[in-house]
Parts: sequence; C-alpha cells; structure tokens
Amino acid sequence: MSLGWITVPLLQVLSVAIVFIVLIAIIISAVLAAASGTSLVIDVSTIDAILVIYAVTAFILSIVFSLMLYRLVRRRNSHFTRQLFIYEDLARAAKEVAAKKGVDASSSLSNLERLSREAQVDERVRDPVLWSAILVFAAGATIPSVSAVSGFTGIGLVAVFAQYYVYYFLMKEWFVHERREDYFIDELSRLSTTTGLSLALPRRAQPIPNRSFAVYLILTIVTVGFFGVYWVYVLLSDPNQHMRYQSVAEDTMIGQLSAAIG
Repeated sequence: MSLGWITVPLLQVLSVAIVFIVLIAIIISAVLAAASGTSLVIDVSTIDAILVIYAVTAFILSIVFSLMLYRLVRRRNSHFTRQLFIYEDLARAAKEVAAKKGVDASSSLSNLERLSREAQVDERVRDPVLWSAILVFAAGATIPSVSAVSGFTGIGLVAVFAQYYVYYFLMKEWFVHERREDYFIDELSRLSTTTGLSLALPRRAQPIPNRSFAVYLILTIVTVGFFGVYWVYVLLSDPNQHMRYQSVAEDTMIGQLSAAIG
C-alpha cells in the first residue's frame, strides 16, 4: 500500500487543531472586545457553523480512514493465508528432497509442520468489513450530537477502541508473523544443509521490531494525535518491507528446492 495514506490521519489531526485554534481566536476576540468597554458577546451561530463544518469534514475523513483500515486488514489476511500455502509447498518440497537424498530429516520436517500449524491457529482471518463498519457507524452517529459531550463519550469511544484495537493486532501480528517466518526459513536452511543443498538467501535488511503498543498509545495521547500519523506510517511501511523481502526469498527457496527435486 502507498505511504500516501498517512495524509488521512494527518488531515484528521490538523482539522481538530484548526477548529480548536479558530474557536480560541473567537473567544479571545470577544474577551478583548469586552475589555475595551463593550459587552461580552460570543457569536454562537458562527461557532455552530464551524462545528457543523468540522463534523461533516470529520465524517468524510472517517470514511476514507475506514477504507484505509479495511485495506490494511484485508492485506494482512491475504498475505497470511498465502503464506500458509507457501509453508506447505516448501515443507513438501523439502520432504521430497530429503527422500531423494535418502536423509533422515524427520526432526526438521516435524518443526516445519509445527510452525505451519501454529500459523494456522494464530493467524486466523480478521473481518475487515466489521472494523471499518464500526468506525463509519460511530462517526455518523456522533454528527447529530457534535456539540454534546455524551455524543463523543458514548458512540465516539467505540470508534476509538475499534481503531486502536486494529492498530494493536496489526502491529503485533506482523511482528509475530515475521519471526515465525524467520524460524521457518532457518529450519528449512538446516534441513537443506543436511541434504547437501545450501540455500543462499539474502539477509533481511530491516526486520520488524517488537514495538510497544502502550508506548505508542501514550505518545499519541501526549502529542495530541500527531504521533498517530507516524503510527499509521509504521502500519503501512512494515508490511511493505516484509513483502519486498519475502518475494525475493520465496523465489530463491522455491527455485533451489525445485532444482534439487528436478
């Protein structure tokens, strides 16, 4: 996915900041006017208009943001499912190579099968429509009560919870997925060495780090949402880097194992 998607959360944060600054400017202007001898008058109709414009803008951005999360979750599902098939194909090819060479590789094959079973259990399909629909519904339900605190604390918090839960499982599951893939490749390399075949794989240049959800959440709160823009960048860039490496590694492993079976 394009890193250009980070403009969506950036616009969301900037829209809140702009509305806040405009409202503060209106209040300060009214206070200064009152200090000069006139009565304190705040144009409520102007404030209502600003809030309505913000609500509509926020709703539109929420729809686009929901589409981005939908695509992130769908990409996660399709990649994880595809990787399970790759695990099975590679394990089957390695088993054929071991049988052809007359080598006892039962231990390594057992480890490969265990990693594949773990992936089937841990990397279950997430429903992208569900999480996107929750965000859109919550944003739409909040618009009629944009000036009421209960409107945000009630429905709005549902969207906040859904958003950060998606952030959480995307960040953690891509990390676990990549570590499991590395273990699988290491075990496959050991098995190949046992059969006299050396897999020449490129080194993973930028492994996905085990980032702390709590730290990212706190930084997002402290920076009034601006760190959340970087968070979205991470959710986009980590899978991009992972899949770039995997495309090279898969071609190398499948090619060399196929030649050995040949």
